[in-house]
Formats: sequence, structure tokens, C-alpha cells
Amino acid sequence: MNSILEIEKMSLQFGGVKALDNVSFHIVKGEIFSLIGPNGAGKTSMLNCISGLYQPTTGSIRYKGKEIVNMKPYNRTKLGIARAFQNIALFAHMSVLDNLKLGRHTLMHSGPLSGGLYVGKASKEEIKHRRKVEEVIEFLELQDIRHTPVGTLPYGLQKRVEVGRALALGPELILLDEPMAGMNNSEKDLMARFILDMHEVMDTTVVLIEHDLGIVMNLSDHIAVLDFGKCIGFGTPDDIQKNQDVIKAYIGEETVI
Repeated sequence: MNSILEIEKMSLQFGGVKALDNVSFHIVKGEIFSLIGPNGAGKTSMLNCISGLYQPTTGSIRYKGKEIVNMKPYNRTKLGIARAFQNIALFAHMSVLDNLKLGRHTLMHSGPLSGGLYVGKASKEEIKHRRKVEEVIEFLELQDIRHTPVGTLPYGLQKRVEVGRALALGPELILLDEPMAGMNNSEKDLMARFILDMHEVMDTTVVLIEHDLGIVMNLSDHIAVLDFGKCIGFGTPDDIQKNQDVIKAYIGEETVI
């Protein structure tokens, strides 16, 4: 089994509060992996640790066999890890295109002026990065709103742009924190299709936090369940639906799918 990410005995503590408590699981390259649990269970804290925003108190995070627990977020991005946030973190007055280009420019290697002085090596880089941004715009079906200021868009489209900015980095591993929150059913169905295509067409490994259990069970290859910072279940969707600890703490007898 080819694991792209391994979490081992990881804990995160804020004063006397343990946000994560000795959590271990692994994620297989190319799969859709979901992280579920009640509000406050530690799901977003886990993504913050993987992306480098939080430093775990103890434990290990290995990406493609390399320990990254002490690595800065920017260096994790260069390794192929990207993150879309639950709370939209876009530049509202900038266009969809410019938001995606801004995210992509974090990978520029030609110096601090390369974003505005397109000569020589920087010019070639800009063409390459612009091509990737255009691929993401087409993939997420954003062509008609490419020049629209993000702040004027409906919430569902803003969420799609948030995912697009992470996808523009060309990640091998993308972390999606509730990408369907606040969406109606048709918007959720569309986002689910995009996530499947990330997995099947782009061969991107997806880590998904989502509260809609129907979507989680239909999309996921494996699932980890957190409750009060502890991992109380890990396995296939079928395993999770039969796990009595998970049923008691989160799913409930009446909502088993």
C-alpha cells in the first residue's frame, strides 16, 4: 500500500485543552480520504497541522516518507501540499483570474520582481503558470466569471474559487475544509463531481472534511473519525457504518446510511 501521508501518534495541545490526542492514520496516494466527526472534534486542527499552520505538540507527519512536522507551510506547498479553507480567504476586490494567479505565483522561482517584470526566465515561467491557471478555470467551469470581482459572486461560486486557488498550485495532496458548506443541493452535487475528477482525472489525493454523510460515504475510499480529539474509527465507508463507537458518538442509529 503506497501511503502519501502518515500521521503517527500526533497530539496538539493549547494550554490544558487537547485538540488532538494521540491520533494515527495513513492516506493512500490517489484516494479520496474523508475526515469526519462532530463540531470541535479536531478536524480543522488536523488540517492545520498537515499544512503547517499549527505545530503538533507531539507526533509525526510524514509526506511521501519525509518527516515534515518542523517544515514551514511554504516549503510544504513546494512539496505538493495545498489547502482550501473553510472560511473563504480570497481577495474580494480582485477578479477570479487574479485570485488564482496570485495563488499560483507562490511557486515562481525567478525572484520577487517576477510577478510584474516578465522578461527572460521570468517570462517563460509566467507563461507556464498562466497555462496552469487556465486549466483550473476550465476544470472548475469558471470561464464566464474569470474577470468578475470575487466579492460580487454568490457564496457557492466563491467556495469554488477558493478550491480553485489551491488547485492552481498543482498539488499532489489537496486539503479541502468543508468545501460544500453553505451550498444548496445542486451546488453540492457539482462540487462532488469536481472532487471525483480531481481524484480520477488529475490523480490528486484528496483529504476532505464534510458533514454531509451521504456525500462522504459515496465519495470516500477511506474515512477517519475524530471525537474530542481522538480517532475513534478508521477504515472504508462500510467499516465506518458498522463501527459501534462511531455510531454512538457521531452517526447515530437513525442516520446510518
